[in-house]
Amino acid sequence: MSSTSTRPDPPSRAASAPAPAAPGDPPALDVDAVVGLVAERLADPEHVAVVASRDDNRDPVYDAVMWGPLTLANGLPGTALLHGELARTDEARRQVAHRHLVAAGRAMATAPSRGLFSGPAALLAAAQTCAGPEGHYRSLRRGLAAWVAENQTERLRVFRSRARESGPGVDWAAYDLINGVSGTTRLLLDAVADPAENGSAVEVALAASLRHLVDLTAPVRADGHRVPGWWVPARLQISDRDRETYPRGDFNLGMAHGIAGPLAVLSAAYETGHGTPELCDAVRRVAEWLLSWTLSDDSGPYWPARAGWDEEIAPHRPRQMFTRTAWCYGTPGVAAALFRAGTALDRPDWRTAAVDALRAALRRDESRWAIEGPTVCHGYAGLLRVVARIAEATGDPDLRAGHRRLTGKVLELVDVSAPFAFRHLMRFPAAARSPVPHRAVDTAGMLEGAAGVALALLPVGDGPLPWDRTLGLA
Repeated sequence: MSSTSTRPDPPSRAASAPAPAAPGDPPALDVDAVVGLVAERLADPEHVAVVASRDDNRDPVYDAVMWGPLTLANGLPGTALLHGELARTDEARRQVAHRHLVAAGRAMATAPSRGLFSGPAALLAAAQTCAGPEGHYRSLRRGLAAWVAENQTERLRVFRSRARESGPGVDWAAYDLINGVSGTTRLLLDAVADPAENGSAVEVALAASLRHLVDLTAPVRADGHRVPGWWVPARLQISDRDRETYPRGDFNLGMAHGIAGPLAVLSAAYETGHGTPELCDAVRRVAEWLLSWTLSDDSGPYWPARAGWDEEIAPHRPRQMFTRTAWCYGTPGVAAALFRAGTALDRPDWRTAAVDALRAALRRDESRWAIEGPTVCHGYAGLLRVVARIAEATGDPDLRAGHRRLTGKVLELVDVSAPFAFRHLMRFPAAARSPVPHRAVDTAGMLEGAAGVALALLPVGDGPLPWDRTLGLA
């Protein structure tokens, strides 16, 4: 699994504590204190809802309040994940997690369903983790798993019908981790392994989902060229801005909305006994394509966020492209997926490429990371969790040092005056002309909120169904 002959123990919370405060500074908070502070601020789901749904907590791009009670991103399933993880070592947290699950369930009738991160699937993900080794919430999980299976089957039918009518090309929902097929496929992998959740509908939906993802990796012909099957043509781009930026469509490399997400899920399927020759071929196709997009700068290798049509079909890769150093886009997410694939298919070269790129990312000047604030999606917590996972798996000293450094960065961003102790930073449309490029909002959930920051600070453990499987990391 690792290029090293022995694997040191994973870094402890004490090893991740920041340096003592300088004279005159407020006392520094260590990891345990910060996690406890966030958990206490997020203990009451009704209080969380009141604060997070305030009108000033608006997304500056979409001009909507960033509160979805039944979302992993910024709602109660995300906060339930935090309390469910803490309940592994603190039984008192189990009742807190229960209250968050119950409150989230009350939103079932009105909350929209968009893949893993919104709707009943988000509640299932939280309930699966909160179930713990004792297997709590059997009836709830069985009903939700059946719903996810039936919904997934219908979505796949719609995708097949659309493909027959409109030809090659897909939209994000056909494959991505956040709102698309691969995220819910990850849930079905867990459901089929649990007798409390498994059933004929779950088995059928999982088999169909894996076939869909495998088929999606096969090349297609478009405009006289042979290109990867996850090409998103202009007509299926999510926004007018993307249609202008990618007039002939694009190929997304990221973990959140790109092909790294399906790669992580297909690798998880292989590791859990669902491997077939066709699935192995799909994993190889994606991994080799991602490796073909390895670019380099003065710090070392990295992966771009997205590649346009003209860049993909050009005889040579561009020398430089925009990227982030975040979970959602850029080297961390791609490295996590490649490392997972390399572990599943026993490809040390893929694992080495992932580790080398992460080392380079940590060497790169932080001003070039293009990450914002403490939270998981495009902030420090997501990068921290990727580094923690791969450092734990390899024992690599550079990654372990990076883990300690990133832990310190996150702890520096604690704001005890904030309702949830961490704030989510959002760029707004006029940011380029503003001396203040971000708007800080009070968000509670896992992907974009304080719960995710606290979760990222926890040690990487071996417990069942860890929270970060929803990020493609387990």
